[in-house]
Amino acid sequence: MFAPTRYLDWARRFYGKIRFDLATSGIPIVSLDELGVPTPRELDDPAGGERARHAIAIHNGVPADEAIAALGTTHALWLAYTCLAGPGDDILVEDPAYEPLIRIAEGIGARVVRFTRDPGENFALDPERVARAMTARTRAVCLTNLHNPTGVRATDASLRAVAKVAAQGGAHVIVDEVYAPFDSLVDAGGVFRGSARHLAPNVVAVSSLTKCYGMGPHRMGWMLAPSEIIARATDTMTACYGALPAAHGNMMVHAFGRIGSLAERAKSLLAGKRARVGAWVAAMSSEGVTWTDPPEGLFALVTLPERADITPLIEAAARDREVLVAAGSFFGVPHGFRVAWSAPVERLEEGLARLTEVLRTRHGRP
Repeated sequence: MFAPTRYLDWARRFYGKIRFDLATSGIPIVSLDELGVPTPRELDDPAGGERARHAIAIHNGVPADEAIAALGTTHALWLAYTCLAGPGDDILVEDPAYEPLIRIAEGIGARVVRFTRDPGENFALDPERVARAMTARTRAVCLTNLHNPTGVRATDASLRAVAKVAAQGGAHVIVDEVYAPFDSLVDAGGVFRGSARHLAPNVVAVSSLTKCYGMGPHRMGWMLAPSEIIARATDTMTACYGALPAAHGNMMVHAFGRIGSLAERAKSLLAGKRARVGAWVAAMSSEGVTWTDPPEGLFALVTLPERADITPLIEAAARDREVLVAAGSFFGVPHGFRVAWSAPVERLEEGLARLTEVLRTRHGRP
């Protein structure tokens, strides 16, 4: 059912294995020593799944019957697709796009229809482009916010307008908002107030603690949706694996209880780094280097003036210069790359210096 996801296969080859990694797009992993671990008695609590649901609801400011736990954002995205569409249906996906948005849709038998996020408009979300792409069979419109790979944030007004367009065709909007909490992350009470789920009744939001909080290995994800879709998702989960493991749910509750300190950790790890990358892009402008210049988050899309696929150049840089960025070809931008600033500052600085050498010598010039 599911074709290989080229980007993730490529990422497994390189991510975490290159000394100066400017590709990994998440806060560095928080250790269990730093996070702490519940006691065995707490982990054994059989109500872990239900406790996680309530913790997710509180964190996002939604009713408990509009939330369900999942094994990371990708699993939540699969859950959203399976609850909203099937063989013969159309799913609209943004272009450029994070590849799993396409592969999961194809895997459930849906037809993928693309709508453009125009580079000439700095990849802004344009409701009119969504409207033109709608078909009689459209069941869902899927997008990322912050947009992956550009880091551009969609405005609430544009998301509401897209939701209105979708509703007119009887469709839902799925927003992968795993990066959306940057840069404010949470309020003083540990609540993320910015979920797109609040913007319209037909918005389904998927997310996790992976990217913003350094919890990637633990797959703490969720879906937010109207209660009737959550009920359908619960039936789907039951058919797939019965119930969320109790220990997993209880560990998620434990993490939410420390979300404030995780947010402060994330902010401290990112402090000043975006400005450093911005200065690097400015210094490289003579080479035709441009970027999307997002005011938030921890990654951006950098493009080169040539229109050739630069994936071989990126792989050679990883092999010969020990510096890695995410190849734009996997997102639909072959002449660009996604650069992240999550690495320790010393490695970020050295990585940018090495990337400068790569780009300035790419045509054989010193």
